Amino acid sequence: MAKKVFMDHMAVNEKMLEGFTVAEVLTGINAEDSGMMLGLERTIDNVTIGIDIVYNPICTEDETPLMVSQEFVKHIDV
Repeated sequence: MAKKVFMDHMAVNEKMLEGFTVAEVLTGINAEDSGMMLGLERTIDNVTIGIDIVYNPICTEDETPLMVSQEFVKHIDV
């Protein structure tokens, strides 16, 4: 799997999310079963690009509840 680099949602330019569709939704991703992850993807030629959005409402003071990954390659069709 590709390395995912996450950033605070405030640092995200909304233009980077254009053209993506929701491919998967996972709930209960934290210890309290209250977190959620949205997997977005789009296909360019033969490459599927992904972005993950993670929401963890129960986080510590120094964490951000909403994080967005940078684009990463999910799959390459040969």
